[in-house]
Amino acid sequence: MMENVLFLGALVFLAEVAVLTLGTVRTMVTVLGESKAAFCLGCLEMTLWIFGTSAVMLKVGEEPFLGFCYALGFACGNVVGIMAEKKLALGNVVVRIISAWHGAEIARAIRTAGFGITTVAGEDSAGPVTVQFVVCKRKDMRLVLAVARAADPDFFHTFEVAGGASDVPSPTGSRVSKVLGPIRRLVPQW
Repeated sequence: MMENVLFLGALVFLAEVAVLTLGTVRTMVTVLGESKAAFCLGCLEMTLWIFGTSAVMLKVGEEPFLGFCYALGFACGNVVGIMAEKKLALGNVVVRIISAWHGAEIARAIRTAGFGITTVAGEDSAGPVTVQFVVCKRKDMRLVLAVARAADPDFFHTFEVAGGASDVPSPTGSRVSKVLGPIRRLVPQW
């Protein structure tokens, strides 16, 4: 009997981790406007949630351990979901690079790396600076910053999520296509 409870607890835990991970990814693809992928992920997420929750609700009075497994799966699912979202790094960002002395070198290096960059003259409290804007895939942001840092190790940068953008060049290809490719192959009209 104890083995059955442990097995069911493990299933509930894994189901809840999967539900929260799928929920995080579904939220990201929803924000990116991928409604068909969000639909598929939402169906899968709710199917797992219903079965996981019903297993707990039917037996939690008899086996409080299942409630603990559910709560632990929920907590771990949040962490795994955040890690999955960071790993997928879907979407675009606007990176602002501010350099006092090496703006031209940064711009040249970033263009050579295959990214677009817009340069604007500016001024900060210490004098003239170059403010540069790079719209890139979120997954490419580290590469953009590494290229810029090679030209000027002392630059300042900020970034924010770019809600919508026209064609964003990426020397590494599109992750959305990689993630959604299998779904599009199964249902070609998507």
